[in-house]
Amino acid sequence: MRVVGCFIEFEGKFLLLQRSEFVDQPLTWALPAGKVESGETDLAAMMRELREETGYIARKEELEFLGVIEQDLAWGHLTFPTFRIRLVAPIEVRVNLREHCGFRWVNAHKCYAEKNVVTGLHELLVRVGYVKKK
Repeated sequence: MRVVGCFIEFEGKFLLLQRSEFVDQPLTWALPAGKVESGETDLAAMMRELREETGYIARKEELEFLGVIEQDLAWGHLTFPTFRIRLVAPIEVRVNLREHCGFRWVNAHKCYAEKNVVTGLHELLVRVGYVKKK
């Protein structure tokens, strides 16, 4: 499965969305992310997912590509192109209530210490360099 995700950063913290109780891995915390649709580029998918999940309309030039993370998870293989946006001003987050029930801004170390996160997020934080594995 190919899923894009994005660290939206502001003042040393990034945005996490709490997954709805009606979706896979309910009530866990995750980055804004979603599946790449047929015929869609990773960048286009990320821009669409940001708009759908947070209401934020990203510009191509503000999306920094961090790399592709490959992970074997219990349910299969995940290819996860990862991006980052460094905001210069706060944004109004408008959560899509069909998919998420809340949001919060956290620093990387607090996120890494959190137990209730989507599968693979801890490893992603290490692989993209937000935290060093102990």
